Amino acid sequence: MNSSQKKQVDCKNFAELSFSKSQISVQWRSEVTSCLFWSIIYNEFLLNLSIFTILILFTFSLVVNIYLLLGLEHSEALSWNPRYVLLKNLIVSDLLLTVMISLPALHCLLWHETLIFNFRCIAQYFTIAVATLGSLLTITSMALESFVYTCHGIHYLGIMTNMRLYCFMILIWLLALAGAGSSTTLVLMGRANFGRILAGFVCEPEDVQAQLEASNYFETFNKIFIGSVLFLFLLVFSFSYGRMYQIARQVQQPFQQENAHARCTIFFYFAIFLLQLFPSIINLITMFGRDVDNHIYMIMLSLVPPCVNPVAYGIRNRCTLYYYFNASDSDSDIVDHAPFQVHLGFYFHASDSDSDIVGHASFQTCHGHLLSALLQSIHSSHPHLF
Repeated sequence: MNSSQKKQVDCKNFAELSFSKSQISVQWRSEVTSCLFWSIIYNEFLLNLSIFTILILFTFSLVVNIYLLLGLEHSEALSWNPRYVLLKNLIVSDLLLTVMISLPALHCLLWHETLIFNFRCIAQYFTIAVATLGSLLTITSMALESFVYTCHGIHYLGIMTNMRLYCFMILIWLLALAGAGSSTTLVLMGRANFGRILAGFVCEPEDVQAQLEASNYFETFNKIFIGSVLFLFLLVFSFSYGRMYQIARQVQQPFQQENAHARCTIFFYFAIFLLQLFPSIINLITMFGRDVDNHIYMIMLSLVPPCVNPVAYGIRNRCTLYYYFNASDSDSDIVDHAPFQVHLGFYFHASDSDSDIVGHASFQTCHGHLLSALLQSIHSSHPHLF
């Protein structure tokens, strides 16, 4: 019996109380602390704090992501842009992840009930795995798109065609479904003991593994697959932003000043990417040492990226904000009155003279109002190029 299965046995007696509605006996008080679930349920402060935190993260993620998604869908200037197509895909993945994690956790906390291992639990495990992989694959794809735009801008239109973009989106979901499906298949092949009570709030790999009589294949696959995927994502992201960082160092401001703004922007998005990977990294670490109860903390940690992503990649973006507050303006008005960004990141106003150009080569996620309007005009006039 591994440590994960032992923990399930220790919590089983306490879990049964949630269905009988009886009070925990005095002689069990000292043992409740060994089961994190019931140590939270019978601690009013921790219970209220957990409910409040998850509810805040759930509400914020739901409102911000839906607001941004609806705005992108109704914006003709942004909806066709490759970067924002990827952003919409990220929002869908984050919404799916938020709903599948928050609702079961809130149900367990509010009703003082643990989960039962059944096909519903397996479906939840599969959906969370698909959403997590979809988010990671999409953010990695956004890093590649930024790399192509920044380092190969002259070929950007030829590379980021609509057909290639949509095929890439389909590939993202196929890879996510394949990874989650393989793991779920191993669960069904591992002689699962259905009907048992789980000690966690969500059907996580650790809880699912504890219900398998033959868990070696499932455990080995998860370790190898998650480790390989994380390594690949780090490699791709490091390469993409590493090249952009090198270009940012080469492009200098007037008076031979270093381009600190561009480097700070690159480091900012790299930190956001690491935040996205952090829950998966913690899960991978706990697979090699499962002696610590971490269910509620992992739930809160997993809900942070869906809250940060729409702010970092969407609302923080100057293009997105400008199009949101100028939805009634035409593209010509946007070009005439808005500050815009050309390739290599030199900001200026349409009415400014050459001497007034502020050349700080910042690699913002915004493609620039002028370039965005120009690409949309080309897209409307010559759709066969996309």
